[in-house]
Amino acid sequence: MRFEPRMLFTLFAAAVFCFVVVTARQWPLGTRLLPWYVGIPMFVLSLVQLGIEFYRSKQPTGPQRGAADTGDLQVDWDIGTRILFYRAAKFFGWLIGLILGIWLLGFFVAIPLFAFFYLKLEAKESWLLSLSLTAAAMLFLIGLFEKILHTHWLKPLLPWPETLLKSVLPWVN
Repeated sequence: MRFEPRMLFTLFAAAVFCFVVVTARQWPLGTRLLPWYVGIPMFVLSLVQLGIEFYRSKQPTGPQRGAADTGDLQVDWDIGTRILFYRAAKFFGWLIGLILGIWLLGFFVAIPLFAFFYLKLEAKESWLLSLSLTAAAMLFLIGLFEKILHTHWLKPLLPWPETLLKSVLPWVN
């Protein structure tokens, strides 16, 4: 059993989900349910993944690398480091943008905005598909978390965009 650099991401994921679960303990029950719905299973799955990675690190490796290592996912092993870091930075930029959007504007505003801008700017999708999928994300967010689970959301730093959106959509509490 040996430590490999790829295990760092799994350790990082486990640490983030552990932090989410522990931090949410101090919140009111209704508010902490969502982080627990996601955080506890993901923490457990991260630990399982880490165990699998440690187990696989004991296995002898051959000189072949490619699709056989990753199941049906094709991996380009010859990609340059600069391109790899650029793509990773772009991914984390979108992720940090989503988190900041949720913190500043709230879930009801940030999730649809993120979906729309990601589809338009990153995926370069058509206006019709971008708006349709944004509306679907909004309906899913409202239907599942607001109407079915009755999730208590944290207040955003700037509450007026969410208040405006809720005044336009009266079925949202």
